[in-house]
Amino acid sequence: MLSEGLFSNRTLAILDVINANDLGLWEISGNMVNLDPKTSEIIGLEGENQLEFDEVLEITHQDDRHLLRSALTEIIKTPGKDRLLECRFLHKKEKKYVWLRLMGKSYLNQGQPVVLGTSQHIDGRAMDIFNTMLNNITNELNRKDELNKCLFDITEVLLNVDETDFELTFQNCLEIIAGAVGLARLYVYKNHIVDGILCSTEIHEWVEGIETTLGEEYTKDIPIYSWPGLEEVLTDGKTYNRLVKNTPKEIQEMTPKGIKALLIAPIFLKDFLWGFVGYEKTEEKVFNIDEESILCSAGLLLANSLIRNDLNRNLYLAVDKINTTTIKAEVLERYAYTDTLTGVYNRRYFMELAQKPLDKAKRFGDSCYAMIMDLDFFKKVNDTYGHLAGDEVLKNAAMVMKNALRSYDLLCRYGGEEFVIFTTATEEDMVYKFAMRLCNMIERTPINYEGITISVTASFGAVQIYPGDTFEDAMLAVDAAMYKAKHNGKNQVMIGVIPRARDIKYYSDDIRVNGGGYPEL
Repeated sequence: MLSEGLFSNRTLAILDVINANDLGLWEISGNMVNLDPKTSEIIGLEGENQLEFDEVLEITHQDDRHLLRSALTEIIKTPGKDRLLECRFLHKKEKKYVWLRLMGKSYLNQGQPVVLGTSQHIDGRAMDIFNTMLNNITNELNRKDELNKCLFDITEVLLNVDETDFELTFQNCLEIIAGAVGLARLYVYKNHIVDGILCSTEIHEWVEGIETTLGEEYTKDIPIYSWPGLEEVLTDGKTYNRLVKNTPKEIQEMTPKGIKALLIAPIFLKDFLWGFVGYEKTEEKVFNIDEESILCSAGLLLANSLIRNDLNRNLYLAVDKINTTTIKAEVLERYAYTDTLTGVYNRRYFMELAQKPLDKAKRFGDSCYAMIMDLDFFKKVNDTYGHLAGDEVLKNAAMVMKNALRSYDLLCRYGGEEFVIFTTATEEDMVYKFAMRLCNMIERTPINYEGITISVTASFGAVQIYPGDTFEDAMLAVDAAMYKAKHNGKNQVMIGVIPRARDIKYYSDDIRVNGGGYPEL
């Protein structure tokens, strides 16, 4: 209770003014401090209107106690002198400090000093604002330091990762990122083309306290267009930073229970959307600009490490999976000139290569030889053992011939079970012996398919190509010779002749007679 003197008749006239200005009243007499209900309410001491001075000091901020004690001593020593000061007091209920502006003046009451005063709650103090701003800035800088350290740590780990334990190290990096940002889930999706449609598949994931989705059927080969709005944002190179409740239902249905916010960062390889990295948390608050920036950089590091790891393990189709419409140049080149089953030249590229020795023969008067080989009873092999066994027989025959040829001889798979050989700098009798050697080698080199030994034979035809003969003429003649070998019992060599309307003698291109033609014999 306040002393009766505080409410004497002579003070009643100013009580209304005090109350109108939202002021509280207090009195210090001896060691006791009396508070009116307003002052008690300001510092959360409702129902406690009388305290000892030491109790008041206990709820005074430690930086303000000396100021309060000194001011009180000063006004007690000089009755009639007033003093204005501002102090912080701990609010009992809210457990935080509030600022009060105190004004006091001392009087003598029966020879004893009594201090009377008013109190006022101060809102929006400049110091409070400054301290709050300073704390926010400090916290923000500390947070940036933590995020940058996280980025530095995973960069160092991923650059020095041992390929033998890449998966474990990569998973540890996911955990480092999740711990720094406070994530419940972190995942990596990789894009690929399925039937001409851009799709994504989840390839890595880290979770804590929620259900995992890695390996679930609905996380494989997902068309990007099935997530409304996501494809447009990602292909524009932007991040998808949303509260889950603000996303389309298709995305909400794929988000684990308990997730409140998600950030999806696109990953580009040149101009192609390689995939994306997703970050999710249980706090219902979007990721701030610093978190967004760090997580985008972290996503790039994670994706680059995955790509590098694929390349280091000789996954030559890594780029094809990134963009199946673009295949490595060397793969395209190899497919352009080789037969995919046997590995020898294909027919189209062989015809290009064969033109060079033909042109050389025409220019310098040389001759060259063409041979064609056809496996005997190959249809019976397929019908008896299956087409996979037939493929092995074809590969074996190609290997036998390729190993026996010289580096400058040409070998191609001409079609089906037919192979063509083009050779130069060889005499006719040597060509026959060479073809017979190949014929015998194929017969003596059976294959073992699923525990079954399969032996085959081959029929060969060969012709000499003279200057002026065309490739088409040569192939007709050598084909006829091979069929003659087939007709004569197979597993043999027949030498054919390219038919000519008339015999001609080769001359240099710059020697012409009879209107530019070659001279007749």
